Formats: sequence, structure tokens, C-alpha cells
Amino acid sequence: MKAMGGGLFDVAVVGLGPAGRALASRCAAAGLTVLALDPQPDAPWRQTLSVWADQVPPWLRPEACGIDVLAHRVSSPALYAPGRAVFHREYAVLDNDALRRALPLGAGVTVERESVDDAALRGLTARAHRVVDCRGAGGGRNQGPLQTAYGIVVDAADAAPALGGEAALFMDWRTDYARDRDDDDEIGPSFLYAIPLSSDRVLLEETCLAGLPAPDPAVLASRLRSRLAGRGVSRTAIDDPLSVERVRIPLLPRPGGSGAPLVEAFGTAGGHGHAATGYSVAAMLAAVPAAVLALGAGYPLPEPRSPLSTTLHGVGLRALLRADDRTLRALFAAFGRLDGRRQRWFLDAASPSYQVAAAMWGMWVSMPARDKAGMVAAVLRRSSRGHAAASGGARSESVEGQ
Repeated sequence: MKAMGGGLFDVAVVGLGPAGRALASRCAAAGLTVLALDPQPDAPWRQTLSVWADQVPPWLRPEACGIDVLAHRVSSPALYAPGRAVFHREYAVLDNDALRRALPLGAGVTVERESVDDAALRGLTARAHRVVDCRGAGGGRNQGPLQTAYGIVVDAADAAPALGGEAALFMDWRTDYARDRDDDDEIGPSFLYAIPLSSDRVLLEETCLAGLPAPDPAVLASRLRSRLAGRGVSRTAIDDPLSVERVRIPLLPRPGGSGAPLVEAFGTAGGHGHAATGYSVAAMLAAVPAAVLALGAGYPLPEPRSPLSTTLHGVGLRALLRADDRTLRALFAAFGRLDGRRQRWFLDAASPSYQVAAAMWGMWVSMPARDKAGMVAAVLRRSSRGHAAASGGARSESVEGQ
């Protein structure tokens, strides 16, 4: 692919997280000149990034790039809602260091250590033909719904009682934690996410799938400790873990945009996140080749999915934010009863609308009438759980980088 010339960079990529680095690296490999801006371009990616193993794009597989970007794989992760279901699909944790090596910033990328705000973003059009915002969904500036979690990493032997014989727990909605009625009313149920990071380390994480406002991290930490202790995990492992992970993921892009015609967004900033699950990495990686082609040819970046798919994800998010405990668990029990193909259609962030609709319809028809009524009430309800309580006073909130 030939660079556009004219004394300007072909592309300016702002932010060198996974999305920005993937786009910058592949643009350079395609022959475009790239300006990449990030205040800490070499900072390690400390968040846990997961995908289904079959979602690794062909250009990132070992036979193409010479690097295995997957740190660990597990077969048949389980779902409890509270009945058991199994996903017949291999789940994997990305090796962040290996992923960085597979996305080199070579001679075609000029890196500048600079923090770029919205005004400076628009100003970059004087230095590049196209500007792509890869700064994420806005962090603390994003006031929309959030997925939040508190997790600990422990030795595999210490984690075994929490897993209860399962290879991994994709979602465990059982309520075997000390319950507080006020907390339950405010944030609703949370689930245990228990995923091996390697052969000898396991992440145990209490997750609120969607909240507006976000729950106090202390609530999730308390639930996790209570749940793990009740399952027989040692107090030493709980109180002195190998590491702690705090998650704060905006589920919708920060509204507003740049307002400049030559400035676009990619990754979670560009809407590649799944509004009802929070997953974004697989969809972003799958979208990189088409984005590179568009930038090289002078076309707009492709939309992450159809408008109808985005609307359907939004309906799912609305239900998650407003449904009561019983209805939410019934929803995920119905999800567990779907066949593997429709489960995949719903989970994959870039699925076309007819697939998303088919998956959602499959969940709906298998739900009992009482829980269908609960879903309708949740979607029609004007405010989310905890909104009224939060509007009465300020909440402390832990803000974590994405």
C-alpha cells in the first residue's frame, strides 16, 4: 500500500494500548507512515485480556507472526445461574507481552511521548492526513454505565476449592456470599469469574456486569472474600494474594466525538466494545485489517457493527442495568440453555443483527412467564438500580486505567 505523501504522515494514532498499537503496527506493515502519540508508549498492559481461542485473527496466529499470543487456554468453562451449563468452546487469556511483540512498531512508526487532549487531537490534522483516536472509552470522564470487578490472583492449588472441579468459571451467579439487602437492592447480583492465567495461577474475580452508577469496589471485594472463604479457600490466600486486579470498563463510548471530519476513533473509543458484555479485544483485532485498508484508500473507518446490532446490544444493557436478581439469573440461565452457535452469536461483538436477534429470541422463549414479565418491566423501567440512592449523595469510586 502506498503512502499518501504531501509532507504529512498518512495516519496519526493517538494512544498505544492494544487497539492503538495493533492499528499503528499493521498500518506501518502495509506501507503507511504512522505518527503514534502516547505519554507512556512502553508501559506494560496489566489488565487481563481474554478471548475465545477461535477469535484470534489469522494474522496473529503463530504460523503468521511467529508468536503465540495466548498465555493459557481452558476447555469447557462453566456457567452457573444457578444451574450448570458448559460452553463447548476454548477460552483463552492473552499473553500481553507476547501480544506487544507480535505488534512491532518498526521504522514506519514515529513515536512521540505526548499526552493528547480533545483539542490537541483535532490539531493533529495539521500533521497527518487521518487521525485515529485510540485512547479508550474515556476512563473517568465517561459517565455512562460501567462493568466493574475486584479480583485476586492466587496459586492454582489455593483456587481449587473456588473452582469446585471446573476447569474455569465463565460466570458463576450463585449467591454463596454474605448478603446485605441494601447492597443487593443497589447493585443487584454479581458473579464469580474464575479463570486460570497459567498452569499455576488463577484469577478469582467478583464482577458487576453493568452498573450505573458503578458499585463501590469495597462491596465487590467483600462479596469475593465471603464467597471464597465459604468455599474453603484459605484465609492466607485471600488476604495475601499474588496480585490484585481492579476493573472499570465503560460499556459505551464517551459521547461527543471530536467534531473534526478527519478525526475518527477505533477500539473501545470507536464502539468496538460489546455494550452488554464489555468484551472488545476480539472485535477490535478482527476489525484491524479493514481499518488499515480504509485508511490507506481514503475511506471512512468501517462501523464496528450494524446500527440494528448496536440497538439490540443496548436493549440487553438496559435489561442488565434495571432487572432484579431473579430476572437477571433467569436471563443467564436461558443463555446457558442456548446451543453453542447462538451463544457465540450473542457474545461476539461484531455479529450481524439477525444473529444477535436470533440469540436474544432464543433466550426469551425459554424463560418462564414470570421472568419474561420481569424482563419487560426492566426494559421499560426509567432508572437503573441504585440510581436514586446515588443521586442523593456522592459515592467514592475507584478509577482504574483501561
